[in-house]
Amino acid sequence: MPAEQKETPHFWAIIDALPVAVLYKDTAKPQIFANKQALLLMGLPSTESVLTLTDIRRIELLDPDSQEALSLVQNPLLLALSGSVLQQSVLLAPSQIKLQLDARLIQLSFTLSNSVLITLTREQHKPGEQLKKTSVQHTEEMEEALAFDKLISLISAELINVQPEKLDNHIEDALSALGEFCHADRSYVFLFHDDTSMMSNTHEWVRSGVSSHQDQLQNVPESALPYFWRVLQEEYIFAVSDVQQLPLQAVLEKQEFESEDIQSVLCAAMVSDDQLLGFVGCDMVARKRAWTASDIRRLKLVGNMIGNTIQNINYRLSLQQVQQELVQANAELQELASRDGLTGIANRRKFDTLLQQELHRSARQQQPLGLIMIDIDYFKRYNDYYGHLAGDDVLKQVAQQLQQVLKREGEVVARYGGEEFAIVVPACTAESLHQLLDALQDRVKQLGIAHQQAPNQQLTISLGASLIEPDKTTTAHQLIQLADKALYQAKAAGRNQAKTFPPVADGKAQS
Repeated sequence: MPAEQKETPHFWAIIDALPVAVLYKDTAKPQIFANKQALLLMGLPSTESVLTLTDIRRIELLDPDSQEALSLVQNPLLLALSGSVLQQSVLLAPSQIKLQLDARLIQLSFTLSNSVLITLTREQHKPGEQLKKTSVQHTEEMEEALAFDKLISLISAELINVQPEKLDNHIEDALSALGEFCHADRSYVFLFHDDTSMMSNTHEWVRSGVSSHQDQLQNVPESALPYFWRVLQEEYIFAVSDVQQLPLQAVLEKQEFESEDIQSVLCAAMVSDDQLLGFVGCDMVARKRAWTASDIRRLKLVGNMIGNTIQNINYRLSLQQVQQELVQANAELQELASRDGLTGIANRRKFDTLLQQELHRSARQQQPLGLIMIDIDYFKRYNDYYGHLAGDDVLKQVAQQLQQVLKREGEVVARYGGEEFAIVVPACTAESLHQLLDALQDRVKQLGIAHQQAPNQQLTISLGASLIEPDKTTTAHQLIQLADKALYQAKAAGRNQAKTFPPVADGKAQS
């Protein structure tokens, strides 16, 4: 079990479903997790799934040769669970320690790192025992099949409707359980790229002491393993019990397997909707293994579950992407619908919506709201003299200059109609309103657009503004009427100037 294995509820469930006795402990924590098989083997109540070192000390383990009880310093079970390094005198064989529990012989397999995983296997035959092999074998096969079915059910339950962000954790848990159940040294998932001419190792579980090659197995082309590629695509299974017995045409595969210290390999294709997504596999490094029909069936089941889950998540993500693109497209359409086609600023429809929103907000927060109406002076004369194309260009330039003057949040300029513009000015004071009117007028003058049909031979604008503190009864029409009246006064006074109505020279907005 990798040191970084997360102790999630489904991880415990998978460990509990294994057909072998398992003890698991994080060396930084006092608790020891024992699955049902371990509790049964050690003669402990099935309700005591969380043990302590004191519980383990009470279990008398004997040396199978001398029949003497092991001391605390000799007990490999205690040494491992306490995080101590097993001495060579205690651990004579790296992965096999035989002890005697009551009248039963048990074999311990250790995985030591930041956490310790101990597998306890009961030996079925003692010297001199006469057992009916057929009956025992049948019983063992039935128990193993039931345990695997339970394991598959748990894995399947976790993979169904898994969220995309949790998929990797669930696949790694499934590979870990598969590797432990099948006593493999590696278990992994490879996914094909879109054109299936390349593959990458996306998930991997390795037993402690076994090297990982995941980083080197990215973007592997078909040409690197042509025999493997062909067999998997044709038969959906690649089973090799002895790498040394590979045929001559598998020379590249043999070289790759030997470089990874693989003695036996079993891979099953992951297929969903008749599409080959990749494969799930197991490697044997410490020894060879003659793969059985049960091994192949089990790997196929796990592969199909993982493959279907990946495909379902791909469908979900694809649907979400389409939905997001649709939402974005609708937003862009709404944005286009709210923009004036000529000038690019907000159109009358957008203006009406914004003004209504700001009225409600200003009334709720008891803040003043300003509105400026702007008219290009003598614009009809300009169009008649210079032409409509030149008139359109003037509208664009004026709109751009007005927009550049606006700096405060919430200030919006819109084309109100023809040569007329409107600006919504929320949370405005009398002083800031007058400053804004002056800045708008100056910016248009700085354009320096010639207008031979105007009194001063230059393009100018007239501005009318209103500033009020609205309440819940104030309407947009009332505010527009006030600003329109101010604009009428500016034009009546000779144009090229700004007026406010009601007057706001005293620094207060009107209620």
